[in-house]
Amino acid sequence: SDTEFWDKMQAEWEEMARRNWISDNQEVPGQVTISTVEKGYYFHTENPFKDWPGAFEEGLKKMKEGDLPVTILYLEAAILQEPNDAEAWQFLGITQAENENEQAAIVALQR
Repeated sequence: SDTEFWDKMQAEWEEMARRNWISDNQEVPGQVTISTVEKGYYFHTENPFKDWPGAFEEGLKKMKEGDLPVTILYLEAAILQEPNDAEAWQFLGITQAENENEQAAIVALQR
């Protein structure tokens, strides 16, 4: 219904405002940006895979298994290890979209 749609839009807007997605360089507790170049993508600070060798390949494997939250952690780890890996950014954006985190998806895909 229209009411449900607008309620969801309001909730998303409030979440964006809470996370300060509107301003590029505001930090969110529990997350950290790797540089100002990323323009608002917030990485999980409690990522157990941040130093994992072959994180990108593991992420792709987890993606095929359908484990989106773990895929995101592996792909974020891969990007922390190699910030200019366009393919990792692309898969991260796609996975965030599939995980219904549109704001993170947009930021990752823009990168």
